[in-house]
Amino acid sequence: MILVLSIVAFLTSLYACLVVPFEWVAVFILMALLYGFLSPSIAARKLFFLAIETPHASLFAIALGILIYRALTLLNEFAWAVIIGVILVNIVGHFISAGVDPDVATSVFVSFTAAGSVLAIYYILSRYSIQYNMWAVVLGDPLLVTQRDIIILAGITLAVVVFCILLHDINVYVGADPDHVKLSLRMLWLYDTAFYTILAISSIALLKLVGFILEHILLSLPAIIASNMTSSSKNAMLVSVLSSINSSIIGLLIAVKLNIAPAASIGFIALVLYLASLVRRG
Repeated sequence: MILVLSIVAFLTSLYACLVVPFEWVAVFILMALLYGFLSPSIAARKLFFLAIETPHASLFAIALGILIYRALTLLNEFAWAVIIGVILVNIVGHFISAGVDPDVATSVFVSFTAAGSVLAIYYILSRYSIQYNMWAVVLGDPLLVTQRDIIILAGITLAVVVFCILLHDINVYVGADPDHVKLSLRMLWLYDTAFYTILAISSIALLKLVGFILEHILLSLPAIIASNMTSSSKNAMLVSVLSSINSSIIGLLIAVKLNIAPAASIGFIALVLYLASLVRRG
């Protein structure tokens, strides 16, 4: 199955380079790599609920970032959004690490950020004329990517990939036996902070490119597909990455062909791969 996924990913990516602008292919492959590597770490730590709700914090962080920048005129909206998002995700993450039930902590977190997002966005739209397209934040706008966007995305993707590879074993151990890891690893809080920070940045930095809706899919489904296809943690990461690339590139080609939103086609392809993984597991 890994060989089949690899061949399909290679052929579809090659074909995409021939029929659509290279910038589009680059951003979708980078996006797929980022979430393909991050998703197994989320699965290993059993934090799916927190991960798929992180975009709520991202939306809230962007809205607050706009308001703070308008009030202080320091840095820019994006910088404030990243700062706020990292703080919010670390707060709820460390509550979970301290023993608070993940479902309870995340539910309170979602309630706060969802309500805050609605309030902040309504205030922004009614008071300011802004450059942000709020629909692009929800649906994503990857086909309007610039070279600067690709450079930023490449840097973030590289950092996430290196982090996930180097700390994959620790993430697996934390998910399998957290009490033992807490006793044997004195600097666990530092690893937790790094993980929550990477999760927040991955969500906020890509929100305008990927969109609020698609992030929910790409943060969770690649690892779930991988868990249905392999029992090895190393192979799971590879299958997750290949599933993410196939979903993204095939979804891009379908979106261009049918003139639909890439988020929709990528989501449906990921769902098809998930159903196929269930059949294979059965």
